[in-house]
Amino acid sequence: MKRALLGLALLAILPVSAQAADNNSGLSYNYIEGTYQNSDWYSENFNGFGIAGSVAFGNNWYGTASYRSVDNGDIDLSLDESNVAIGWHHAVSDKADFLAELGYVNFNADAGSVDGSSDGFRAAIGFRGMLAPKFEAGIKASYTDVSDMDSEFGIGVNAQYHFNDTWGMTLSYDHMDLLDEGMDTWGLGVRASF
Repeated sequence: MKRALLGLALLAILPVSAQAADNNSGLSYNYIEGTYQNSDWYSENFNGFGIAGSVAFGNNWYGTASYRSVDNGDIDLSLDESNVAIGWHHAVSDKADFLAELGYVNFNADAGSVDGSSDGFRAAIGFRGMLAPKFEAGIKASYTDVSDMDSEFGIGVNAQYHFNDTWGMTLSYDHMDLLDEGMDTWGLGVRASF
């Protein structure tokens, strides 16, 4: 049910994104992205996918939603994360933005017949900018507070190579602590910007 709602939310924002203005730095806050995900957690390897979308509104605001699911068949465990947030961006130069986000996050773990879910909030700050005409990079630090879990800090870095104004290839790395154990996740994907 949560996956269907997230998918509908991403589809609903696409028509609006064509009308929303991006900011002066040339960075697009209107996009949809699909990724392959690989995570390492408790010395186990998990593989899966992620989807994400963003839509700009007003002069400096955007909404974002993401979902990622990874699993390990050897230990019969799947991990899902959903995130919906509102963000604010402000140009710090003609090619870079400062970002601040606040949103809802949900974690779900499914181990055979046992299914557990916890939700809470995530706050993040970071920077995003064009390092070259076709190469974009970003960094973000986050604080996540979820029920039934310890509050955790995380960090993420990402890059995008722009083939043209619409299509780009993305690479990302995220580190966070999940149940007192570090979790490292790599992502490789394709982004369509509008």
